[in-house]
Amino acid sequence: MESLVILVTIILAVTLFSGPIALFLTWLPALNRESTNSSIRLLRRVLVTVFSLIGSFTSFNIFVASPTLAVILMATFGSLTAFFAVKREYFPEGLGFRNIFRGGSDRRNGPSGQH
Repeated sequence: MESLVILVTIILAVTLFSGPIALFLTWLPALNRESTNSSIRLLRRVLVTVFSLIGSFTSFNIFVASPTLAVILMATFGSLTAFFAVKREYFPEGLGFRNIFRGGSDRRNGPSGQH
């Protein structure tokens, strides 16, 4: 029974902390400077992707299998923070839905683009 408790603790820890760790890696000023090495940027992207994928997969499995509200909230928290980490890493200017909801207009053809 102790090994089952340890296994559940590890799974819940991965679910709960992988998203915030990935989000922290996107926020960390030492890794996000303009002067950082390209290999460090690549390592940061790989780590953010791995943490986000592992956290999202375990969160999804727990969300589907668990009837308990507390565990579902943990899975939701882990999944949402992983989503925001991926959004900050790969889409820092946003997801690009603004032009779709405004009618698809291009800024270069408006008054601000006629210089």
